[in-house]
Amino acid sequence: MKPKGLIFLLILLLTVSSCKENPAETKKIDSSHLLVDINGNPIPIPEDKLVVLNFMAYSCGACMKEIPVMKKVISQPPYRDKFQIIALVIDSEKGDLSDPQFPIYPNNRYNFVRFPVPGTPTTYIITPKGKKLVIIHGAVTEENFRKFLKKALEKAEKINPSL
Repeated sequence: MKPKGLIFLLILLLTVSSCKENPAETKKIDSSHLLVDINGNPIPIPEDKLVVLNFMAYSCGACMKEIPVMKKVISQPPYRDKFQIIALVIDSEKGDLSDPQFPIYPNNRYNFVRFPVPGTPTTYIITPKGKKLVIIHGAVTEENFRKFLKKALEKAEKINPSL
């Protein structure tokens, strides 16, 4: 083998061996769970509300700016009792569950199978069973977030009038 080939092989081996994999993310996931946290634990989904599923990053300025916007709009009628926000952070292993209005769970890559995320923020408005009603790419403003919520409510009422 030529010296260049040996150097390439050595670099490749060092690169592969230095890649860290989170053991919790590699454990078998129960596919009956709609969403799971980084440890593979199911994330509780309310059965009586639509879910605003927000994929975000702590390092994303737009993500951080839209949090107060979403919280404000969700707390107003007619949305107050009809939606629950669940955030999944993709750039950290630490979540923040201290705010029940905007709980942030550390994401498990498994969630990307059902909910692809081309960039942050990406938000899905879904039914409790996971049916996608609205997909939002990019940050929301108060005005367009209200429009997305209204559209989701209209679609949900056609599927299940009791929501």
